[in-house]
Amino acid sequence: MQYDNNTQKQMFAMVGDWKQSGLSQKAYCEQNQIRYHVFHYWYKRYRDEQSNYSEPAFIPLNVKPSFSDARCANIEVVLADGRRILFHQAVSSDFLRAVIS
Repeated sequence: MQYDNNTQKQMFAMVGDWKQSGLSQKAYCEQNQIRYHVFHYWYKRYRDEQSNYSEPAFIPLNVKPSFSDARCANIEVVLADGRRILFHQAVSSDFLRAVIS
């Protein structure tokens, strides 16, 4: 099925409106006289396009050489979701890369 660019923009705008509405897809479709299967098709296309532009799951990590000083023995890694990994002794950069990959 081939749709023009204007149709895609309109349907993607409707998907955005639905996401803001707090309604179920079915209720939104009923309120806006949209066939559910058509809306679901456009939602899938919208979701697929959004995933193409999402940020990478991992960010680069630059590990500086550690010092032999005991004060530098604690290492804390904070993950994007807020979880933390704490090492109470010095670890090599290779070990740290293996843990977070």
